[in-house]
Amino acid sequence: MDDKVKIRCPACTRVFREKANRIRDGLQVNCHNCNKLITLTKETEDPFLRRALKTAREIRAAQDAAVFAKTYSTAATAPKREPS
Repeated sequence: MDDKVKIRCPACTRVFREKANRIRDGLQVNCHNCNKLITLTKETEDPFLRRALKTAREIRAAQDAAVFAKTYSTAATAPKREPS
């Protein structure tokens, strides 16, 4: 699974990638191409920025679910203790 999210700059319309763990509401990041400051918020009019936030949220949820499943699947396979 790729943990990076594509972000399209509204100024130069080029795409760059950032890690999903960094992408949150209110994050400010510079475009790697034109160096313009981009603020990622839920209320933005740009659908590409909203999609980046949504994709990052989905990737983080999938990663959390994988950690949860791995943690609790190993606990269920542990050998049972015999009463003393």
